[in-house]
Amino acid sequence: MASCEICGTPILEYGEKVYVEGNLITVCKTCSKRGKPLKNQQEIQRKPAMRPKKIEKLDRITFDDSAILINNFSEVIRNSRMANGLTHEQLGLLIKERVSLLRKIESGTLKPDEGLSRKLERFFRINLYTEVESNDGE
Repeated sequence: MASCEICGTPILEYGEKVYVEGNLITVCKTCSKRGKPLKNQQEIQRKPAMRPKKIEKLDRITFDDSAILINNFSEVIRNSRMANGLTHEQLGLLIKERVSLLRKIESGTLKPDEGLSRKLERFFRINLYTEVESNDGE
C-alpha cells in the first residue's frame, strides 16, 4: 500500500501523479491540488534536466612586466579629476565604476587593476604606467 508523498496518508488505489516544484510525485486526492497535474503517460518519463549554458572563456588580462604602475598614481588621478571639475560621483557615472572604489584608489589604499587604470588613462589622457628598463645583458 502506497502513501501520499506530501501528507503521508495511505493511498488505497493508485493515487494521482502531479508535478510539485518540478518533481513528479504520487499524492492523495486532497494533496493533488498542490501540484500541477500529469497530462499524459509520456510525461511520466523523466524530463531531461536543464543543462546550464556553456560559458565561453573570456580573454584574461595579462600583465606585462615591461610596464609598472607609477608611485604617485593616486595624486595623478586626484589632480586630473579635480582639474576637470568632477566629483567622485560624477566620475563614477562617467566611467561606470563604483564611487567607493574610486575613493580608495585616490587615497592610495588600493591599487587599480590594469583594466581600470587603462580606463582612467583614456578618460583623463594621462599615463599611469612607466616603462621598466631590463638588464638582460649584464
